[in-house]
Amino acid sequence: DEILLKEDQIVSELLKRLRTTNLTLLPAVVNWQHISFLNSRKSINEARGNELAMERDRAKLAYFSTREQTREYLEYLIQVSNSYTRTDEIVKYSINLRSKITKNAQEIKPQIKKTGNSIYQDFARNRRQYQVSNATLIDILNHVINDPADIVQTHWSQQFNVVSAIVFFNKLPYMNPVNQVLAPISIDVGGIIVSLGIVLLIVFWYPLVIRGSGWLIERYFLDDTSDHDDLILGALNQPVKSLLLVGGTDLATNALLYKTGEQASLDKFYFVIYTWLIVWMLFRLMDAILTIQYEKLARSNKELRKELINLGARFIKGILFLGAIAYILNGFGISIAAIMSTLGIGGLAFALAAKDSLSNLFGGVTILFDNAFKMGDWIKIDDVEGTVVEIGLRSTTIRTFDNALITIPNALVSVSSIQNWNRRSVGRRIKMFVGVTYDSKMQDIQKALADIRGMLSEHPGIANPKEKHVKGKRRYELASTEDAQGIKSTQLVFLDRYGEYSIDILIYCFSKTVNWAEWLGVKEDVLFRIADILVKNNLEFAFPTEVRINREHDSPPQRLPLASAEARPSFKD
Repeated sequence: DEILLKEDQIVSELLKRLRTTNLTLLPAVVNWQHISFLNSRKSINEARGNELAMERDRAKLAYFSTREQTREYLEYLIQVSNSYTRTDEIVKYSINLRSKITKNAQEIKPQIKKTGNSIYQDFARNRRQYQVSNATLIDILNHVINDPADIVQTHWSQQFNVVSAIVFFNKLPYMNPVNQVLAPISIDVGGIIVSLGIVLLIVFWYPLVIRGSGWLIERYFLDDTSDHDDLILGALNQPVKSLLLVGGTDLATNALLYKTGEQASLDKFYFVIYTWLIVWMLFRLMDAILTIQYEKLARSNKELRKELINLGARFIKGILFLGAIAYILNGFGISIAAIMSTLGIGGLAFALAAKDSLSNLFGGVTILFDNAFKMGDWIKIDDVEGTVVEIGLRSTTIRTFDNALITIPNALVSVSSIQNWNRRSVGRRIKMFVGVTYDSKMQDIQKALADIRGMLSEHPGIANPKEKHVKGKRRYELASTEDAQGIKSTQLVFLDRYGEYSIDILIYCFSKTVNWAEWLGVKEDVLFRIADILVKNNLEFAFPTEVRINREHDSPPQRLPLASAEARPSFKD
């Protein structure tokens, strides 16, 4: 009994390893050239009447045949362990194989007259090897026949006793005649009833299950004090709903078609659907978590670059996507190594075809490392001006101020000149020329210039060169810290030139804010204050005039030229 128990444990361990192995094919166990040699020698000995030599070779060939049958049967067990093969099919296959090898064993003569020569010793050794290998294979077959659950992978629907429910309905009175009619299409009444019952449960219980699962997630997995519960719950909502619907449909179709040969194909189909649903759920969950973490980090780090987070998220999603494809291909028995070797053969052609894509990819990497701009910046690249929407691996998208979306390849962006209006912390330029009339007194103009200088130096919205605007300590003196941080605070107010019809005053300064709307407000206030200063100092704005002179002769009237645009107030940022 102890020997039999130990033998049973060894076979169980073997089946467990077969069920969990990643191999689909086992290595060869016989040398086919040697088998061909043995067949030829057996035929020669049989023709010459050398019975002992012929039986020696026959026993050796039987031993090799049994080893090959064992290898093929183990491969069959690996195959059925990776699919939802029914136990009755496995048992039937094992019984047929056992009958075949038992019949073959009878062809080996149990007794040969014992002699002392080497041929008999070889025969005895070959027969002993055959008997051991044959007994081993029969022990494995008997174990699988008596306990197929050790190797078979049952569908998860069987764990819920769906098959038992089908059998229960099929045993009801008057079901047998109907099942006989349905037998040609390999379905029965029990499968139909259980399948319809599952569909009805999905229809009526689906809303309740969704609410219950949402309540459980919110109750036990989310923090009530967090503001991001709705974001995570929303990310999981649709994938969980889809998983429930697909799971119910899978259960219903397996209950309906459990007797047909289509079950394995359906299982592979649902295997693909489940894989992509899980990947979709991971994508949505990752987006929600990244949004939450970005908001937390942005509070403490104002210079956090969102495009790097987006690029990292896309890289992780790409890895998940490729992993899902590899997992699906492996489930269908397709070797990833073979695909990679095939790609290696056409690597040169692929590289030539992907030259532009690689240029754009390296251009995107250059943009990220140069840090010339980031998402949300107002930039101008050649003739394109707008706000950066996204910096991708292939291209950069810009939303123009007339709300058009423009996509520029990264290879072009990386070699173009870029104007970035957001890379300034203090100082947005206000430049204007104010023209006053020629009948103004110079003393009034000088006093107005002094008043304008005083107004700008005291204005709360104008950057003052006497104030400190540099953030942090100076780390080096070889480069201008103000230029590095984008700080401008120059103030210039001078009598600039004598125009054709005006005396022009140059006003040049920078606002503290770089925001467009706030800058417009500061500039507007400066304009009003300048107007008040001119009125206070008895000065008037010069404006374009046209003088017509009528002479007594018939000569046509002469038109004097208009004042130049520089005589009028002009504003530039």
